[in-house]
Amino acid sequence: MSMGSRPSVLEKAWYKNWPEGIPKSIDYPKIPLHSFLEKSAEDFPDKPAIIFLGKKITYRELNSLANRFATALYNLGIRKGDVVGLYLPNMPQFVISYYGALKIGAVVTGISPLFVERELEFQLSDSGAKAIVLLDALFPRFKKIWEKTQVKFAIVAKLGEYMPSVKAFLGKLLKKIPTAEVAPQPNLYFFKELVEKTLEQPPSVEINPEEDLAALQYTGGTTGLPKGAMLTHMNLVSNAVGCSAWLQAKRGEDTG
Repeated sequence: MSMGSRPSVLEKAWYKNWPEGIPKSIDYPKIPLHSFLEKSAEDFPDKPAIIFLGKKITYRELNSLANRFATALYNLGIRKGDVVGLYLPNMPQFVISYYGALKIGAVVTGISPLFVERELEFQLSDSGAKAIVLLDALFPRFKKIWEKTQVKFAIVAKLGEYMPSVKAFLGKLLKKIPTAEVAPQPNLYFFKELVEKTLEQPPSVEINPEEDLAALQYTGGTTGLPKGAMLTHMNLVSNAVGCSAWLQAKRGEDTG
C-alpha cells in the first residue's frame, strides 16, 4: 500500500463510528474573537447573552458595556499587546472586561480567585500585566503585592453590581455577598462607575487573528512554576467553532 492511499483508508475507519449530526470538517473563520459578540449583538440584540442570578444582560447591552470598557481601558493608557489581568470569579464583569480588552487589542490573563498573594504576584509579574480588574473582596490580597508588580492601575468590581436589585439589597443587608471596604486611592477605579461615565467610543484596532494574542492562559503548575500558554484569536475562534459543532449549538438559542 502506498503512503498516498493511507489517508483515505484511515478516513473511512475513523468516520465509521463518527457521531451522527457532527460535521466531518469545519471551516474556521479568520476573525478576531470579539467578532462573535459583535455579530450576535447585531443579529440577536434583545436575546439574553448572560443570566446572572436572575439578572438578564442582552447581547446589545453586553456589547455596549464591552465597548465602554474598551474605551475606558484605552483612555487609561492600555494599548495593543498590553496584558490585562482578570482576578474575578464567574460574574458579568469578567465577560465585559474580557471582550472589552480584546476590542483594543489587549491580551487577557485570567487569574484564579483562589490564588493567594504569592501566586497572584507571580502571574502578574510573569505576564507583565499593566492593569487588573478584580473583585473588591480580593483587593486586600492584591494591595499587599501591588508595588512588586508592573500593574499601573486597578479596577475594582463588586458582586452585587449586576445582580437583581432586590437580591443585591438583601444580600448586602444579610451579609451574604462577599465584599471588602476599598478606600479611594490613586490609580484605583470602580468598575460600574468607570463604565457608566465612559462614552461608547472604542478606537479601531487592527487585529491579525492568526498572529495577535488574545490570552495568556496559565498552566496549573503541578510539576513546576505555571507557564503562560500563548493563545491567539484564531486559537480561541477555532475552539469556539469546534465546540459549537460538537455541542450542536444553535445561534440565538443558547445563553451563558
